[in-house]
Amino acid sequence: MESDNGPSTMPKMDSTLLSILLVSSVGILGGQLVSPALPILMRSLAIPEQQIGLVMSVFFFSALISIPLVGVLADVYGRRKLTLIGLIIFGISGTLIAFVDSFSYLLILRAFQGVGFASLSPLAITILGDLYKGPMGSTAQGLRGSFHGVAVLSIPPIAGLLADISWNYPFLLYSLSLPAAILVFFALPETHAPTANPALLSTFKNYWSSIRHELFKPGFRILFGWHLVGSLLKSTVITFLPIFIVFSLGHSAFIAGAVLSFRGFIRIFSSPLSGFLVSYISKTTAVKLTLTIAAISIALIPFSPSILFVFLLVGIFGIGDSLFIPILNDTVASSTTSEHRGGVVGAMNTSKPLGKVIGPILFGFILAYYGFTVLFVSAALLCLLYVCMSHLLYRPSTSL
Repeated sequence: MESDNGPSTMPKMDSTLLSILLVSSVGILGGQLVSPALPILMRSLAIPEQQIGLVMSVFFFSALISIPLVGVLADVYGRRKLTLIGLIIFGISGTLIAFVDSFSYLLILRAFQGVGFASLSPLAITILGDLYKGPMGSTAQGLRGSFHGVAVLSIPPIAGLLADISWNYPFLLYSLSLPAAILVFFALPETHAPTANPALLSTFKNYWSSIRHELFKPGFRILFGWHLVGSLLKSTVITFLPIFIVFSLGHSAFIAGAVLSFRGFIRIFSSPLSGFLVSYISKTTAVKLTLTIAAISIALIPFSPSILFVFLLVGIFGIGDSLFIPILNDTVASSTTSEHRGGVVGAMNTSKPLGKVIGPILFGFILAYYGFTVLFVSAALLCLLYVCMSHLLYRPSTSL
């Protein structure tokens, strides 16, 4: 499609594009929907503080081990089929949580849900790349980001409001995955022809061989660590901030969801400033600065005199977090050659769910034995310690 001024960069908003954007947005429900409900869930099912983090960790662990397998299977059997299966698993397992009264069954269903989650956002990104090329592809990925922004802004307050009525109700929203699956079935074409003679074992071995090769490079380990501590810090906010707001400050789950939503609101406006920041300071300095800002804001949360101060600190955290991620991604991309870039970026992305597996478990135990102050301060200190270590160890010339 072309305009009078040349080729159009805006993809047509048809049922195919809408189905892909919905698939990607449904994936946001995995963490954003559960987070505001955690304090009510703790109270209703009598879940100990040291175990509540498992609700997040189990989900992201199953996603972590499933994402590489899903990528290989999608290349062998096609994207559309894996997307449909993922939506169905994600939706059914998530909705069934609303009907259980056992923490053990809840964790089992969250594990299944993580498997389904592994087929959503990663494949949505891949399918957009299959269908839209050049500037139109960038616009399509931007539309995906916009849909994510709407989801991050709207889901936490709605989930919190439902949780205030009953802990079960937020999980019923996972049933929205099923209408999305119907739309995918009728509107999404197959964008990658299945392999005639799939060599799954060989493909899988090559994938892990590439990751293992990259892990031994010193520059990669430093950058991987930045991603990991950033993910640990974010998991602390998503998992334990709602519990702090409800149990320590005495507010509702709806208010906890609104605080999390405010972080998303801030990100919309601060993310584009990453390019402006690195025009004045180096990328590595910007990464360390933004991580430091995020860490300090988290350390101050337990000393908040009011909920308004929590909103302020979460807003500051949102600024640091939203600037840190794009700058670090660009640092990774610009620090390696094109022939190795895919393997490096793929291996780097494993740090995000890994941090969300470790963080809720580690800080859940800290909460149980030492309280909220030590929890938030120790998360911040861990991040700041790594920033100091990386300042001594990392140089932009370090090979990836």
